[in-house]
Amino acid sequence: MSARPEPELTEPCRTCEELDHEEAVARAQRDGSRETDCRVLRRRHLAAEHGDGA
Repeated sequence: MSARPEPELTEPCRTCEELDHEEAVARAQRDGSRETDCRVLRRRHLAAEHGDGA
């Protein structure tokens, strides 16, 4: 059996982390509108900065 190459470790994206945290806070505060805003902003950020067209 051949060994699998280790995945490259990359720095986590600060913007992604901040949006994830903000979404979690909004969820804890039961602020559905802000929670949705965070998800939309994260998708836009992913598309613009990470090339994720999903």
